[in-house]
Amino acid sequence: MAGGYFLNMKTARISRRKYKNEVELKIGDKVPDFELCDIDGKKITLSSFRGRQVFLSFFRYAACPVCLYSVDRMKQQSEMLTRSGIVTITIVNSNPEYIGRLISPKLADCSIVLSDKKGSVYSTFALGKASSVTDIHKGMAKNMKNLKPFVKTWAINMMDAGFNTDILKQLPADFMISEDGVIMDLLRAETAVDHMSFERIEACIPENKRCKCNAKDCLSPRCRKEYEEIRKDATALLHLESG
Repeated sequence: MAGGYFLNMKTARISRRKYKNEVELKIGDKVPDFELCDIDGKKITLSSFRGRQVFLSFFRYAACPVCLYSVDRMKQQSEMLTRSGIVTITIVNSNPEYIGRLISPKLADCSIVLSDKKGSVYSTFALGKASSVTDIHKGMAKNMKNLKPFVKTWAINMMDAGFNTDILKQLPADFMISEDGVIMDLLRAETAVDHMSFERIEACIPENKRCKCNAKDCLSPRCRKEYEEIRKDATALLHLESG
């Protein structure tokens, strides 16, 4: 699933712009705490989930066509992580109004969705930005067939971003955080469509908590593999019985 699991296809590469005096978090580091509000104004701190594994996902902004395309897959993933006892927190660089209208309705039951309109947590986690808005659009253009249904949100998109080029250039990121607040894995996107593959996410889930539905369309590589094995065994058995 190269290039991110949300859009499983090649995209234009986008260089990350370094922040001045940036100190990047790395695997094994203690994750910094933060406090943000959900769409109802309730304050949420990351430290309040200490003792539970957390998947922390940074979206770009609420009306971003790529983000809207990604929401259904994110919902499926979050539901699976919930069954494994893992909390999903989605941070969006937008006003609560737009998050509530475009993102929260689909993720409300499986992910805690927080607003970081000022981008303070994005800065704390040293997330990247594309070198230009043009580079972002080049990456999207590669996937326009898939994104076409979401382009109608462009007017909202521009109001949401407030014509702020820094927000338009924001790149996503994902962090898997252990029960004691240590970064187990992380991905800082290099394109607007990059997110951590489920293979990497599943590798951080304890074996006894991993999905075992064995469905052919499950996000879990193990389940898809088991489905194929079961299908092959069943087909072989049918051939034996019919013979």
